[in-house]
Order: sequence, then structure tokens, then C-alpha cells
Amino acid sequence: MVQKKDKKVTEEAKLPAQTGSGRRAKQAVRPGRPSRVLDYRARRRFPESSSSYRQLQLLLRGSMPLLKQKVKSLWYRVRSFFTRLVARVRERTPKHRFAQAALFLSAGVALAAFAAFHVLYTTATTLSFEGRELGTVASEEEAQAAVRQVEDSISKALGSSYTLEPDKVSYTTGLAFRSTLVEESDLEEALNESIRVVEHGYVLYVGGEAIGATQTQGAFEGLLDQVSAGYRNENTISIDFVEGVEIKECDLPLEEFTNLADTALLLNSEKDGEVTYTVEKGDCWSVIAQDHNMTNDDLLRLNPGYDIDRLQIGDVLVISNAVPYLTVRATQMEYYEEDIPYEVEYRDDNTMWEGDTKVISKGEYGRANTVAKATYEGVTEVEREIISQDIFLEPVTEIQARGTKERPSWAPTGSFRWPVSGTITSRYGSRKIFGGTSFHGGIDIANSYGTDIVAADGGTVIYAGWMSSYGYLVQIDHGNGYVTYYGHNSSLVVGVGDKVYKGQHIAEMGSTGRSTGNHCHFEVRYNGERQNPMNYLP
Repeated sequence: MVQKKDKKVTEEAKLPAQTGSGRRAKQAVRPGRPSRVLDYRARRRFPESSSSYRQLQLLLRGSMPLLKQKVKSLWYRVRSFFTRLVARVRERTPKHRFAQAALFLSAGVALAAFAAFHVLYTTATTLSFEGRELGTVASEEEAQAAVRQVEDSISKALGSSYTLEPDKVSYTTGLAFRSTLVEESDLEEALNESIRVVEHGYVLYVGGEAIGATQTQGAFEGLLDQVSAGYRNENTISIDFVEGVEIKECDLPLEEFTNLADTALLLNSEKDGEVTYTVEKGDCWSVIAQDHNMTNDDLLRLNPGYDIDRLQIGDVLVISNAVPYLTVRATQMEYYEEDIPYEVEYRDDNTMWEGDTKVISKGEYGRANTVAKATYEGVTEVEREIISQDIFLEPVTEIQARGTKERPSWAPTGSFRWPVSGTITSRYGSRKIFGGTSFHGGIDIANSYGTDIVAADGGTVIYAGWMSSYGYLVQIDHGNGYVTYYGHNSSLVVGVGDKVYKGQHIAEMGSTGRSTGNHCHFEVRYNGERQNPMNYLP
């Protein structure tokens, strides 16, 4: 009975611990009353949750002390095993300790010696030419490759196949210091120097033509700088050459190298090539020659067959048969004062012929500080670009009257035609006639007796009659400062005051006055001064 009672008391004491949890304390189950089943919320607050994650967490937390104990036990056993193993080794081999040390030392020395041998020495091949060693490379194949490369480069330079004689080249293979090995390119260079069939150098090309070769690097650049030095100043932007100039690096046979001084002389010399000049309005033979530092005869020798008194606009004259071997093209900045052209304002005037103008108030040029970029080829300007202009004096506009009156047929056109066709028997200038020397102020055009003479341009007849050595003479005033003379006529068909048009019949050819045959003496005078008619006739 006593035991039962104790058991019951114990169960009653445990009951609150199993069911008491949460915000409200649960009363102990009274004796004789049935126990209450926990609801859902109560089960959620119970430590042994139904969540898998929570259960795993509780499991691991509970297992940690056991795992720690197992690890410590395992570590202890491992350490004990190795301790006993070392002790046994020491007990069994006390007599061989020094022998082992000597063995390890010998092995280390042998290994070090082996390593040192392989670091310092290697198997290599030495190339010799005519008994002289040129260099050592890693293998015979590498030495043979260097020989082939040299043969190929020489063949290319010579333009034909080249092969070294076998008895002059030898290969020796054996041990060699690694420090004595050279690169294959070094071996090629040494072999080239020993053979001396070709040399590395530089070739100067002008216009695609090779004009010199040298072994000195930078020599041709120096020569080109000397040629262009006279065209260079502090304002120079760029310097180059009209002819294509190129320096190429290559291998050449020894005999193709040239003297540097000879190349310099060639670059500063001249070569065959025409320099020409195109005749412009107002040009005459003597002025063209003088402008180019020549005599009349010099210019005529370069232009055989030309008539020095009959130049025409557009004729192309040869000024020189030689041009610089190398023409420098220089571009530079230029700073200067320049005239600024004035504008022309026209005012219609019905009292003047159409096409005629008259200055009412003269214009004046302005002035400006100008910055330009100019390009020269030799001494000839080929291009000019105005960069900026700062005008400090404004130009003054010119006022001109412009005719609106219908021009009659006889009004001058401003240009002349031939007064008659025929052969020129005497030109403008000094001549020998009638046993003496005189100045001839016009040209003589010969043809048959009675050939029609026409007006060279429209105008007004101001003289028609006999005049001393001129014989029967016609003078026409063209109203622009020009007067033309027509002499030695057999008869006249116009009179003073007549208005004649260009090409109108005014007289007939004859040989009156001081004359040696039928011809027309034709003169052109401007403001009373004789002019060379050939400069005005087409």
C-alpha cells in the first residue's frame, strides 16, 4: 500500500510539468478527474515541435557534446600512434644515424653538382668559316638554318643563286658553356661579315630611279636636308620634293655602293627638261628674254623658227632645256601688307556708246595686313591661300559712267584685224634701206597692185591724202587713244570725217611715196607713240 501511494504521488507531481506551459498556468489534475487533451495552440508551444527544421536543430544541439568527445578521443589515439612509432624507430637505429647523415649529404652534393653541370653546360654546335669560329648555337640545325638564310639574302641581293662552298663551312658539336651561345641572327651577321659579298645599306631613289647607295645610316637624310636648306626659314611649315624621293634599307653587292660626294653633286645639278613660258597680252620678245636673264639670241636659239616680231598671245616659248635634278616644294606662312581691290560702281549714260565706260571718280586701293600660306616649287609660286586679312585702310569705290547708246557699226571694238593679206617684207624696228640704217615705225605687207586695204578697226578718218614719204595715206582715229596709218596706196576711197567700220574698204594697194614695190605700210600709234603692230594683230 505504501508503494502504491508513493507511485501515485510521483505521477501527480509530474503532471504539471508535462501540461503546464503558456500564458496561463495549468492546475494539477485533481484526483478522480480525467486529464484534459491539449489543444492546437498548446501543442505549438511545446518544445518538441512537429517542424522538421526544429527537430534537426534540437538533434544537432543535443549531439554536440558527444561529437566533441569522439573527436578528442580520435586525436589522442592518432598522436599516441605516431609517438610510439618514432620511439620504436629511434630504439632500432641508433648505430646508423651518422651513416644516414653522410648518405643524405652525399646525395645532396651529387644532386647539386648535376644541377650545376646542366646549368653551366649544354650540348651545342659551333659554326666555322675557313677555319675561323664564328659562333656557337644550340643545335646544328640552327647553324645550318643561319647558313641557308645568309645564302638566300646574298642570292636576293645579287639577283642570282649563291651557295657557300662546302669545304669552307664546318660544324662542330660538343659541350659548351651556355653563356657562350649566340642568337641565330648574330651568327648570320658574323657569317656575312666573313664572306663580304654583300653589305647592308641604304639606297636613295629619285623619281623611282636609284641614284646612290651607302652603308652610312642617315647619310642621305643629311644630303636632302642640305638641298632644301636654302628654302627653309622660321616660317616654313613643310619641305618635300616634287620628284618622289624614297630611301630604302636593303642588302646590296659591295660594288653597287657609291661615293656620297658624287650623290651630293648629282642632287644639286640639273637634268634635261623644258621650262616654258606662255605669251600674254602686251608681251614682246625682248621683255620676255630680259625677265628670264637671257638675250634675244639666247631665247631664239631655244625657239628656232619663231618670228621675234610676231608673237601671239598663247604662244609657248622654251625658256630653258634644263631643270633642277631635285625640285624643292616648300610651304610657308607669309606676313605682309597687301592692296585691297576697290569695287566699281556703274552709272548708265545715254550719251555714250554701249560697252564704253568713263571714270567719274577714281577708286583707291585699300591696305590690309595679310597672313597667307604659300607653296613654292623651286622659286615658282604654285599656290597661295589667304588665311586672314586685317584691313587698316578701307578701299574707295570707283564711279564709272557706262554707255547705253546703241553702238553704230563704225564704233571701235578695241581689237585690230589685218588690214590686208600678203607677205611681210619689212618689220618694226631698225632696218637697212636705201643704203642707210633707219627706224621703221610699222610693218610692210606686200601684195599685188590694187589689192583692197580695209580698216583695222572702226573709227573716224582724220587724214586722207598725200603725205611726203607715205605717199597716199589714210589715218583712222579709233577714239581710245589708238590711231592707225595705211600708207603707199594707189588710191583712196574715204575722206576726212568719214565713219568707217572694222573691215571697211578704205584704199587700194600701190607703191606711192618712198617705196620699193606694191605694199601697205601699216602703223599703230597709242597716244602718239609708235607701237609694234605685231603685238596687236591676231
